[in-house]
Amino acid sequence: MMCTIGFVLGYATLVLYLLYVFLKDAKIPSSISATVHSLGEGKWWIFTLVMFAVAFLIAPKLFTITSYFNVAFLAFMTVGGILGVGVEPLVKGEKNIIHYSSAVVMGVASQAIVYKLCPMIMLMWTPYVVYTMYAENGKCNMFFAEMVMMTNLLISCLL
Repeated sequence: MMCTIGFVLGYATLVLYLLYVFLKDAKIPSSISATVHSLGEGKWWIFTLVMFAVAFLIAPKLFTITSYFNVAFLAFMTVGGILGVGVEPLVKGEKNIIHYSSAVVMGVASQAIVYKLCPMIMLMWTPYVVYTMYAENGKCNMFFAEMVMMTNLLISCLL
């Protein structure tokens, strides 16, 4: 039960952070990582703190669930990816290899967990794919992909 509460608190932390940025800027960010620019000069540490809080709050539930299926390494990669994204926030004009590789590792590992726990939840990607095919500009495309990924993980772990 405590793992589930921590898991939900981790997601609530992320949602509250994104809501703060959304209300502050009055627009949808291009990605979760891009929200670091909305925080202001020298306040990147808030983004890092949020990513660390999310990672450490969801970790116990992820490790508990994945250990039943002998795929705890996927939980490790998911949590490590979130921590890597938090450690190396996006800086305008720079290609942060740690940030991008951590994001890819986290994305792939988290969706592998979803597939292992409840493959039908992967159908939630369908609206995103349709949106991507018909959208005129993909400005918020990454943000929506990240939201689908996080929602898939949340639902699959709470079922």
